[in-house]
Amino acid sequence: MAICKKCGVRKRRWPRSCPGCHAGSARADVAVAGADVAVATGVFGAIRRAVTGAVRRILDLT
Repeated sequence: MAICKKCGVRKRRWPRSCPGCHAGSARADVAVAGADVAVATGVFGAIRRAVTGAVRRILDLT
């Protein structure tokens, strides 16, 4: 038996999540953080492409 580091309850094995607080592997947290980064990168990429396109059109007109 292992003990949960978060709440101190005994759980079955080390890689399994705790039945009391559901603490365990941080895969879900990593997935959420990765999705947030992907969304932020996509938004900033779209803004950068829009500004670059506008500047190119202005330079082509002059």
